[in-house]
Amino acid sequence: MPSPLVETRHLLLLAAIEELGSLNAAARKLHLSASALSQQLRELEDRLGGPLFHRQWRRLEPTSAGRRLTEAARSVLSELVRAEAETRELLSGASGTLRVATACLQSYRWLPELLRGFSRDWPGLEVTIVAEAGEAPTEWLLSRRLDVALVAGEARPGPRIQVEPLFRDELVAVVGREHAWATSRRKEVEVRALAEEHVWVDEGALAAHTPLGRALAKAGNLSPRKATLIPMTGGVALEMVRANLGVTVLPQWAVAPWLSEGGLHAVRVGPRGLWLDWAVATRAGEREPALSAFVDALRAHHPGPRGRMIRRR
Repeated sequence: MPSPLVETRHLLLLAAIEELGSLNAAARKLHLSASALSQQLRELEDRLGGPLFHRQWRRLEPTSAGRRLTEAARSVLSELVRAEAETRELLSGASGTLRVATACLQSYRWLPELLRGFSRDWPGLEVTIVAEAGEAPTEWLLSRRLDVALVAGEARPGPRIQVEPLFRDELVAVVGREHAWATSRRKEVEVRALAEEHVWVDEGALAAHTPLGRALAKAGNLSPRKATLIPMTGGVALEMVRANLGVTVLPQWAVAPWLSEGGLHAVRVGPRGLWLDWAVATRAGEREPALSAFVDALRAHHPGPRGRMIRRR
């Protein structure tokens, strides 16, 4: 393997300049003098054969080459920090690490209970949640920075990726008790009804490849009357709906515990509902026992109809 020209100190330099925008500020963060850091930057540019930044008075603006290398610096430093943490865990007696990601933040509401039970069966195994891998789990799996991913939608296996179906997830429209759908005790609404509503959803919920996005397109390329994009963690969408400020669309299992407390009403969207297929993705090939056990735990404890739903207490 050829030795890289870029050293860890250069990666730290690039990350600090990107964060702070100036050499002086980056030098203070790295506890170096500005002249020493400037010399490091010149050395790196000499090694690579060209400028990485444009000097604009007190700021440094990256060239296209500088942006590419800075992007790699962020990734490498993030992985290095994670590897160091996992190494310390192994040295302290852990038998290994299992890195997990999910494409849906709502899954973090039922995963912790599963992880707690799994940890009792595998006390020496450290399970790490890699949240940033959720947007591109296949890439993270192939680069061996991730061991298992919960993926949604049209997940396809490949020569190096194994995908196993897990459960189907119905998405329901949720409204407050003063909404017309609640007062009339509606159990189902047409997709086109969402075109008259203020919808609170996350950024990806209306994308063309999602169940909601496909349904709106099929109904005539409709859009909600108003859409407010918010993170679906923390219960913000449900509180907006509870205050009768609009509609949100959530997995049925995610909202079920809140329906019994009153103030909310769930409605099926369309005669057949909106459905999302979930699967488990891993690298193809023989699995280690811990990974096989974790996949088995997912099959047994997912919130779908064939799994044992873990209810909020």
